[in-house]
Amino acid sequence: MINNIRVVYSILIIFVICNLSFAQNNKIIKDTSACKKSVGSIIVDDFVVSFNDGIKTFVSPFHYNAKDAIIAGAVLTTTALLFTIDDETRTYVKKQSSSFNDGLKDVGNFYGTIYPTMVIGGGLYSVGLFAGNDNIRTTGRMVFESVAIAGLITTITKSVFGRHRPYTNDGSIAFEGPTINVDYLSLPSGHATVAFALSTTLANRIHNTYASIGLYSLAGITAFARIYDDKHWASDVFLGAAIGYFVGDFISGKKSKDCAYQIYPTINGLKLIYNL
Repeated sequence: MINNIRVVYSILIIFVICNLSFAQNNKIIKDTSACKKSVGSIIVDDFVVSFNDGIKTFVSPFHYNAKDAIIAGAVLTTTALLFTIDDETRTYVKKQSSSFNDGLKDVGNFYGTIYPTMVIGGGLYSVGLFAGNDNIRTTGRMVFESVAIAGLITTITKSVFGRHRPYTNDGSIAFEGPTINVDYLSLPSGHATVAFALSTTLANRIHNTYASIGLYSLAGITAFARIYDDKHWASDVFLGAAIGYFVGDFISGKKSKDCAYQIYPTINGLKLIYNL
């Protein structure tokens, strides 16, 4: 099964690269960040950009407008509402056991791991770097950024709340508090976070309806797999998916340019710039 899944992802990588190349040739996506620079200097520049994007993402809540605040409130409210039906949802999904759903579970669980991100992000970045294709390289960088930043947010959140996983049979409202015990790291779902961060970044960069449908379908399968596998509650999966989606959209949508914090390397170290 794993070998078959890897073949599917290899095809996905080729499809993504072809679409990104098409997008650049038709000026759908413009990125001129690297112009006749050495490989080393490009990598350093990309590292600086990624570091700055990370800072901008974490301080972005301080720059929320009314619309952003409403969206954040809606996500938290929906998560809270799902808490009320978590037990019922778990019971229903457990009754859907079948060989077909077992296969979907394997696909979803794999897509939510770091492996696809490393292969797809690394593949895109390497191809773009050595082929001189700024668009493909930038997409690879954004894949790493989105997954890393969203993953960090989720990891911190789940460690603070310490929610018991469904398979502990302690109930959906059991919380341990700050912990690193894997049995109590349920909220939010890390797999859902990774899957939606990856899919959102690629979908935004490719700009292809069919690609978006396929990518979000994979992310949706991952969300289903985590509930089906009894590793997460529905509310865990929703919040993880929301974190992945909004971070991926923030990074790949270039909304991070609105923030004024930036760090640049200098001869004497690093320089922090804040524009009022």
